[in-house]
Amino acid sequence: MRETLLKCRQFFIYSFIFSFFINILSLTPILFMLNAMDRVISSRSMETLAALVVVAVFALMIEAFLESVQTKLLNRFSFTLHRLLGLPALKRILANKQEDSQIRHGMDDVDQLQRFITTKGVKALFDLPWMPFYLFILFLFHPLLMYIAMIALVLLSCLAYWEHRVTTHNQLQVQQFGRAANDFIGMAHRNNEVIGALDMSDSVANRWWMINEDYLNRKNTVENKVAGIKALSAFVGHMVRIVGISAGAYLVIVEGLSAGILIASVMLMSIAIKPMASIIAAGKSFIDAKAAYQRLDTLLVKQDNKEVLSLPAPKGQLLVERVFFFLNKDRNILNGVSFQLEPGECLAVIGSSASGKSTLSKLLVGYYRPSDGFIRLDGADVNFWSKNGLGKHIGYLPQDIQLFSGTVADNICRLQKVKDNEDAIIAAAKKAGIHEMVLKLTHGYETEIGEQGAHLSGGQRQRLGLARALYGNPQFLVLDEPNSSLDGAAELLLIELLGTLKQEGVTIVVVTHKPNLMQCADRVLAMHEGSVMQFGLRDDVLAQIKIA
Repeated sequence: MRETLLKCRQFFIYSFIFSFFINILSLTPILFMLNAMDRVISSRSMETLAALVVVAVFALMIEAFLESVQTKLLNRFSFTLHRLLGLPALKRILANKQEDSQIRHGMDDVDQLQRFITTKGVKALFDLPWMPFYLFILFLFHPLLMYIAMIALVLLSCLAYWEHRVTTHNQLQVQQFGRAANDFIGMAHRNNEVIGALDMSDSVANRWWMINEDYLNRKNTVENKVAGIKALSAFVGHMVRIVGISAGAYLVIVEGLSAGILIASVMLMSIAIKPMASIIAAGKSFIDAKAAYQRLDTLLVKQDNKEVLSLPAPKGQLLVERVFFFLNKDRNILNGVSFQLEPGECLAVIGSSASGKSTLSKLLVGYYRPSDGFIRLDGADVNFWSKNGLGKHIGYLPQDIQLFSGTVADNICRLQKVKDNEDAIIAAAKKAGIHEMVLKLTHGYETEIGEQGAHLSGGQRQRLGLARALYGNPQFLVLDEPNSSLDGAAELLLIELLGTLKQEGVTIVVVTHKPNLMQCADRVLAMHEGSVMQFGLRDDVLAQIKIA
């Protein structure tokens, strides 16, 4: 994060420069009032008044122009920061293998920082360095006026510190509970089919309200405390004017100061304390921005930007060496799994539920990293290779079919440009046996499938996912329950496809519960509770399982 902000330092520098001239020009009304009271009225000169008006209007026009430029500069800063942080944050989110809400909401933190930069609180930060300048002018008027302004600034600084101390914890919890409530709504929307079928609407609504009520209670606590502090801040602001006028009147009577200095000093005090009052008003946004910065700093510092040498397309030799995988300290998923496949061989992974089959498939494609042991494809570690182009050389069909909003063609070509890959898209569709099915859709390959393929049936989604796995003619293919949603005819086409792929030298790993796909397998891996119970030639393993 620090390096990213350094890239934007020119925005800070220019904003600071603009702030200097804006603060100088903000003295225009004060100087106009001072001269109008002390010179124009006493001399009764209309020419002097006209000259003052012309100069003041011109100065105010310049000030308005500079403020507009500064605002545009801060807007450009916010967009630049979003561009610099957006892609790295998204890549880290996509690389997240665990359900970490802090990482999942990384893009929200980027948006939070972007919005913060354009708030009045940030402009107030650029105005803070010029407060001594105003105090010096007040000192020139009279030291007593400067002391009054300094006391007001000290009181406002204490209020700002108090606001930060008493609201930080609750404001952070407001964020957490608010995100939890929104996450629950998103989860409910994704499961609305089950909610409707099982009449769970009231239960889901009650559960959401429990989460949301915690959010509202925390938010109410913060807003009540902030309201009290803002009221005190407003009280200090009003007292400054009253005390300033009283002190000025005293100095006019006792020491003979002019009435113009009396009015000018009150106006100057208001300008001097304005930045600190603005910071108090924007206190919650400062807390939110600070938390977003810290989370993004933690998120982006984990990035691994080390360049890895690109390797040629694999031939499909797979070696798994004593692989262990621990999801956490209390849960061991895989226990020393080992096996080897040659190019063109097909392995069927079988076993009871929760035996580690799906986890093994995710390890084979580099999604998870083994806690211990190695998975090598053509001698190269899959985990390191997966960071630099392995995905385009392999095919993967997860148990939970994950499709993207867009067209059929978009999903087959893995969201690459359709126009540049039309032949490869059609080839993958034909190989998966869905070309005719796609042509019967309303708009063929340009048919919008909806979110998560909502406009397709379960079997169509699975076959489309298979076509995506076959896109680019990969030499290594991992299929997790590829026939779970297929009918009899589609399953026969899948069995025929596996036979064809084996003849083409494609190495295939199939996770399955159904015996039909085992006829395509050369070898079988039987698992139980994360351990390998049997591994070997298909007929030998199946015979041993039957005997057992």
